[in-house]
Order: sequence, then structure tokens, then C-alpha cells
Amino acid sequence: MHNRDKPFTPGKITLLTILLSSMVILMGAAAVAPALQPIKQHFGESEFMVSLIVSLPSLSVAITGFGVGYLADKLGKVKVFFLAMAIFTITGTASFFLENFPLILVCRFILGIGIAGISLTITALIGEYYAGMQRAKVIGYQAAAIGVGTLVLETLGGSLADVGWNYPFLIYLIGVPIFIFGILSVRDPSRIVRDSSQSMPLQDTPADNGGRKKILFCYAMVFLEMFLMFTVPMNFSYYIAEMDQPYVMMGILLGLMGVAQAVFSILYTRRATKLTDGMAFTCAFLMMGASLIMLYIPFLPLTFVSMIIMGCSLGLLMPTVIARLSILSTVKTSGKVMGGYSVFLNLSNFITTLVFTPILAVMGSYCNSFLAMGVLGLIVAVAVFISSARKTSGTSSAPRPAALPEHPADMPSMYRSVLVATDGSENSEFAVKNAVNIAKKNNAALTVLFVLDPSNLSGLAGALDTSENIAGAAKEASAEAFRKAVELGTAAGIEVTTKILQGHPADMIAEESANHDLCVCGSLGRTNAKRAVIGSVAEKVVRSAYCPVLVCRKNQQ
Repeated sequence: MHNRDKPFTPGKITLLTILLSSMVILMGAAAVAPALQPIKQHFGESEFMVSLIVSLPSLSVAITGFGVGYLADKLGKVKVFFLAMAIFTITGTASFFLENFPLILVCRFILGIGIAGISLTITALIGEYYAGMQRAKVIGYQAAAIGVGTLVLETLGGSLADVGWNYPFLIYLIGVPIFIFGILSVRDPSRIVRDSSQSMPLQDTPADNGGRKKILFCYAMVFLEMFLMFTVPMNFSYYIAEMDQPYVMMGILLGLMGVAQAVFSILYTRRATKLTDGMAFTCAFLMMGASLIMLYIPFLPLTFVSMIIMGCSLGLLMPTVIARLSILSTVKTSGKVMGGYSVFLNLSNFITTLVFTPILAVMGSYCNSFLAMGVLGLIVAVAVFISSARKTSGTSSAPRPAALPEHPADMPSMYRSVLVATDGSENSEFAVKNAVNIAKKNNAALTVLFVLDPSNLSGLAGALDTSENIAGAAKEASAEAFRKAVELGTAAGIEVTTKILQGHPADMIAEESANHDLCVCGSLGRTNAKRAVIGSVAEKVVRSAYCPVLVCRKNQQ
């Protein structure tokens, strides 16, 4: 029996429960998508009505998400988790026994409430069970679990669709073992009291209209991306049937997309250097458009390639959006920001149902319709690229900050303020030592900067951390690097200030350089791998910094 008086510590079964639950977050509603064609044949309903079986749960999530989140805050996240898992299992499986199509749609709408509860509570429990870099690891595991879930659910759904129209609904019995594991391992986390020293002055949500525009732009990006993507699972059973392939093939193809998404996302978020938001969105929509255009040719090997590219598109756009929203949110606003993200993410599924039917009627075939959607994706990519280029041009032509005043005559030093960026790697430590020497010789103040990239803490399910949680991760990751820098500075008798920012490292370093006379940084990151100069953090800082930049590279023996 679990002792309620003792603090709860999540174990391996707890982590297993979290990962199994995460498997149903993204594609839980679409698990029966391979059976849409058999369902249409069985009930004689229109394609639009049958597609509601997949889209109604998403509409339900968009409508009830805020309410379910409020209920979780009031009753407790664990109680709502168990209630949501019960709803998911019962209403999901019930359709197996029903012969009334309207009643099936009612069950599907209620199913969405369960998915909303699972998504919200699991994401929240990750934030409360784990801290700092451990939380980042669990979010990475969650991303992989979502990809595996897509593979398992869609492949199993396709296999069961070949048996009968109603058999894919038995997939929702997966909730039974998850429920049992939850009883054994999931508890309401103990309250953790944090002293004020653990809070850091990270960026607040911009109060001006510009900040709101950036948030809305992120919502638009995820809405358009998911709108294009959902045209595939909503209509793939008909497309596969036209290719004379078994329904299990649809499950394999969608599963491949999920795996590609998970792998690409994990690899991309671990990169030391990343694309700017504008270029990431542009590349994502280029890949999405190309993958849909490939479906114009009903050739199975080409369809496999299409699904891989589509997964990579999702794996690039989703972490980029979540990272940007992390920067634009605070403890007080993260709930609203996350709520808006969930609404637009799920509304895209339902809107796809409404829009694709008339497009199909006009284009005359699924191949032509996918071609039209692919062209739309390319148009969005061009529009985003042009918008990003204009912003970059406007930034480059903007006036630079005013120059610092002249040094006094009795101070024959070149620099009064030196900035050094560190990530704790061997090369950045070498840069810190050089910065300390320069600051000492010039009697200058030294600022040691650590930049935390929020995309490294973001999962595919929209695990949007609050700035308080990100601050904890940054404090943990930067502690050792700061300690060494302060020791060196103290020994040299210079003033050392530590500072943490969140965002893309190159952008944040360049922005902070406006407040200093010299910027010092290492040429290689934590991976210590040889990288081309073009595209590296150091190269970007050299191009965009507001002051001279010294790039330090420790000689390799």
C-alpha cells in the first residue's frame, strides 16, 4: 500500500504509464482511419459523414480542452487522468458493438473529452514529476512514444480493418493495461517549495501587439501544417483501396510517418545550431507540399517516400512552434498559450473534413486533390519565406545602438565590458579563460552568458514548459559552467556577472552583444564534433553581432 504521508517518487512503471498514455495523444482519434472505407460500405453513409468518425474527437478536444484543464486544477490531475482514461477506453471500444451510426458519432465526440484529459494531465504530470534536464529527457522519450504509438495504432488498425469494419475499435482496449499501470504507479505529486533564488529573470511575454502577433503566427503555422497533414489519414483508406492494397498497408504507411516525425524531431532538437524560425517554417511547408504532390502518382514505393518526408516536415515544424511559444509565455500566461495551441492543433483536423470534400468534388479524384493540397503547401512555403526575408531585411537596415562613450584619458583600455558565451564544453571553457585575461588587461567587467534553447525541452505532444520550469533547467545546466567562470574571474580580480537567456543561441548572443564592447565565444559546441564554419553558432554571431567578436578554438592534440 502506498504511504500517502511519504513524498511520491516516480519510478519505472510511472514512466511506462506516461509513455503508453502518450502513444494515444496525437493519433488516438485516427487509429480507426484505416476502417473508414469499410464503415462507409457497411452503413452507406457519405464520405463526409464517415470522416466525422476521425474529426469529431478533435473538435471535442478543441471545445472542451479549457474546461478539462480547469477541472484538473480543481479536482487533481491524477483523478482527471483516471477519469479520462476510463472515458477513452469505454467510449472508444463501445463502437465495436454499435450498429447505429449517429450513436457511434456521439461516442466519438465523448472520446475526444477523454483524449483531452489524457493529453493535459500527462503533460502536466511530466512537468511536476520531473525537473530540469531529467524533464527534458522524459519529454524526448515522450516524443519517441508518440511516433511509436502512430506506428502501432495505425498498423494494428489497418490489420483489424481487413477483418471487419468494427474491429479497429477494439484498439481502445489499450486503455485497460494503462489504467492498471496507473493505479500501481501514478500519484498526485507532492508540493515542491522553491525558494526565490531558483527563479530567474527570463523574458516576459511581450505586452505589445508584436508579441501577440508572434503567438498568432505560430498558431497559424501549426494550423496550416496539421490541416495539410490530416488530409492523408482522413482519406488514405480510399486512396489505398484505389491502389488495390490491403488496409494494413495504410497503417504501415502512417506508422512510418510517425516514426520519421519522432526521429527527425529528436535529432533536430539535439543539434547545437538550428534554422531560424522563418527558414524552419519554410522548409517544413516545402517538405509537406512535396510529400502531398508525390501522392499524385499512385505508386507504392513513392508513397513510402512521401510519408517519410511528411514525417520530417512535422518533426521540424512542431518543435520550432513549441520552442517559440515557450519564449513568448510566462508562468501566468503559459496555460492560455498552451490552450490556444491545442485549439488550433485540433481545429485543423475538423476543418480538413469540411474543406476536403468540396475540393474532392472539384478535382475529381484523390490523386488530383492531394496534388492541389501539395501546391497549397508550396504556396504557404513561398509566402513564409518572403515574409521572413522582409523581416530580415528590415532588421539588417535598422540603426545600430548608439556607440559607447569615449574612454577616459586615464584608462588606456580597448574594452570596458566583455561578453563571453559558454555552454560548459571544453572549447567554451577555453573561450572563458581568454575572456578573463582580456577583461583583466583592460580593467573591464565580464559578463558570462548561457543560452538555453527551449526547443530542447519541447515534445511533439505540445509539452509547453512554463518559464519557471525552463528557468530550473537552465539553472541546472549552467551551474558548473558559471562556477568555473566565477572562480577564474575572482582569481583574476575582475567583476563577473552571470546571465541566462532563452532562445536560439546565435540570436541571443548577437542581441546581448549590443551591450558590450567585445564578444568572445568558442568555435565548437558541446558535441565537440567538427562542423562546417557556415551555419555554426560562431559564424552567425560573427555576421550579426553589434560589437567585435573573438572566436576561440582550442588546438586539438
